[in-house]
Amino acid sequence: MSEYLSKEEIRKWRSSLERITLEEYAARLGKIIQSEKHDDSLVDNVMMRTLNSMSVEDYVPVTEKIQTIAIRSFQKEKEVVEKKQVKTAVRKEETAKKQVVKEKVEEKNTKESAKVANSIKVVADDNDDFSFKKALTAREQLVFEHFLANRNTIVYAKDLAVILELPRDYVYKYIKNLRSKLNEDVLKNADNGGYMLQV
Repeated sequence: MSEYLSKEEIRKWRSSLERITLEEYAARLGKIIQSEKHDDSLVDNVMMRTLNSMSVEDYVPVTEKIQTIAIRSFQKEKEVVEKKQVKTAVRKEETAKKQVVKEKVEEKNTKESAKVANSIKVVADDNDDFSFKKALTAREQLVFEHFLANRNTIVYAKDLAVILELPRDYVYKYIKNLRSKLNEDVLKNADNGGYMLQV
């Protein structure tokens, strides 16, 4: 018979209605409680040596005063506010740059539209037969001038592509826009391909 309490005996103690401690129950049976089991695990041995080597004097609890916690949180909040200010300054600078670029583009577009309007007036002065619903862009003006120079002759898209310095696929857009801006239907498709300004 073992000198230690068995698991079965501990279960009986737990289920009993008597209010006695485990030590008292073990003493009544003439046994002792097995408090420590010997374990050869490497981790346990290392931890026990570490705990045994540390003395109470070596242990210094980390305690912070409320004041230091408040100072640290204030510094973090200050850093966050500074980062936000830097981000807003960068955004303002970027929007200012975008606004300057936008103004320059608008100024350039107004100058180009003024040039196109002047050239339309010149063309309209030379030929009173043509009038436009809207002002032509610079490339549409080039296309129209080429058609005007080659009146009543077939003009091919490849010729216009050379003038505009674009691939041929992009030329059709300018022809379509020119047709929509002309008041009269004078720009016709040629029978053998190409387009003709009939006057």
